[in-house]
Formats: sequence, structure tokens, C-alpha cells
Amino acid sequence: MRVLVTGSSGFVGGALVDHLRSRGVDVRGLSRKAAAGSLVGDLLDRPSLDAALAEFQPAVVVNLAAETDLKGAPKNGYRANTEGVSNLLDAVRSSRSVERVIWASSQLVCQPGVLPASDTDFDPVGGYGASKAEGERLVREADGAGRTWTIVRSTTIWGPGMSEHYLGILRLIQRGLYFHVGRKPLRKSYSYIENLTAQLATLIASPATSVHGRVFYLADSEPVELRAWADGFAQAFGRRIPTLPRPVAALLARVGDVMAAFGLRAPLTTARLRNMLTEYLYDTSPIEALHGPTRIDNAEGVRRTSAWLSSQSSSRASGSEADAPAA
Repeated sequence: MRVLVTGSSGFVGGALVDHLRSRGVDVRGLSRKAAAGSLVGDLLDRPSLDAALAEFQPAVVVNLAAETDLKGAPKNGYRANTEGVSNLLDAVRSSRSVERVIWASSQLVCQPGVLPASDTDFDPVGGYGASKAEGERLVREADGAGRTWTIVRSTTIWGPGMSEHYLGILRLIQRGLYFHVGRKPLRKSYSYIENLTAQLATLIASPATSVHGRVFYLADSEPVELRAWADGFAQAFGRRIPTLPRPVAALLARVGDVMAAFGLRAPLTTARLRNMLTEYLYDTSPIEALHGPTRIDNAEGVRRTSAWLSSQSSSRASGSEADAPAA
């Protein structure tokens, strides 16, 4: 079986390529920039997709390429999530080799903390969530270009190699600048990266009748309890996290709103506080019926991630010392 992974230069795409290679799968990545073992292609460039499929002749495509707003407004206005999906559908329809496509969506097609009544019950969060909901609609409307199709909705993904956006919390903990808000337990469905790639590998190999036309939330079997999760990192970094009463946090958030209105960088805003305090749990029983429970628990994930982050910090410190001018 040959597998093509779009967005292979990203966190999840790169991890999936590595995971599949470790299992002996003939896999190639597709990204906009040339890289060893990958093909060059862009979802917004239909001819490049046709060329990649014709050259590699994959049986399975995992579409992880997307435009996000993690670094501000996207350059192409989320076109990769809509127009790019249309282009890939057309390319798959014209391909003689592709039998199955896994389409990556997001939990943000519906408000966090609100369980949708059906797979098409959308209440998206922002432009990104709306673009992912539209991408799902396009896949359904085209019946996956006549191939076996599956939609996966990811949640917060963490682990070694995670993006700077999500690393922000861990760096605050590492520097002793993070605080808990209130003492109420908060559970969230997170995805440790090695568990996520294993789940994707299962969907690639499962019988078509088990996955065709279905939506799966991919998350760890064990939700994180946010206080315990953050405290695990704090312990690894030799820190202790203080607790801020909710009324005080709400007041600081309102001050942050004012700062943000004047273009100043605010450590806490009302929107960020609301996100921190929103509990969201998703039903992972559908993916567990195929894959079983996820293997790496939160404690082990924290251990591996904190070790990785500490090694990254040490490498940067060593690099800075090496670059410093001699006295």
C-alpha cells in the first residue's frame, strides 16, 4: 500500500510520515517546499496535485494540509481548506490509483463544549472553523470523489515537535509564569501526537466498510484534567503553579481586553479566559472500536514532552553561547 500525506512539513503530517515509515509503509509526503523523500505540491495548484498522484500512484491519501490562524490571519484566507479541498477532490476523481482519502477537519466546526447533534450540525468557531465546515460539506457533496472517504476531527494536539502556538503554555510553566484559575477540575479531550498518528494508521488500514462516510473524533482515551496535566509539567521543570481566584482572573482579563483594544499585547483576555475554562469531552468510542484504547497515557506523554522541551531549550542556550562574541 502506498500512502501520500499532504501537509507533511507540519507537526502532524511529519509525525504521521515517520510513524508509517517505522511500520514499513511506502509513504511519501506532499508539501509546498522541497524536502527529502517528499513531493512538491500545493492544494491551490491543481496541476501539481495531478502530477504528484500520477508519479507516486498512492492507494491512500491523508489530507492534513490546511491554512490555520495560529500565527494570525492566513495569507490565502483559508482557501486551502475550501478551494484546496475541491482541487484535491478533482485530482482524486481523475486518479486511477487512489482508493481511499482521509480528510482532516477540526473540532472547531462546532463550538467547544457543545456536542453536535449530528455530523452536519455545524456551529463553527471563527473563519478557520467555518472553512473546515465548508471543506466537510464539499467532501460529502462529492461523496469523496467516488472513493472511500473518512473525516477526522482533531482536538488540541500536543507532544514532542508541537507548534510554537501550543508550546506557549508549556514555556510559561517552564518560566514560572503560568497560573491555575480556580480549583474546579477541568477535563479536556486532547491528543498526544503518537496516539493520534497510531489512530490515523488504523483508519488507513481498516476495512472500507468500517470507515466509509464516517466522522471520527480523534483524541486520547484518557482526557486531560488541566490542573493535573499542567502540574505534571511544572514538576518536571522544578516549578509550582499558583492558583488565581476566578474573580481576580476575570478582572485581569477585562484589563487585558482594554490593552488589546489599544494594540498592546495582553497576557490574558476575556476570550482566552473563556477558552481556558471551557470543558470539552468528545466520544472516542467509535475510533476505539477499531483501534482500541490509546497506548500512551497522560503521565508518559508529559514525561516525553517535558524531556523534549528541555532538550530544545538546552540546544538553544548552547547555540546562543556559541554565537556570542568572545570577550
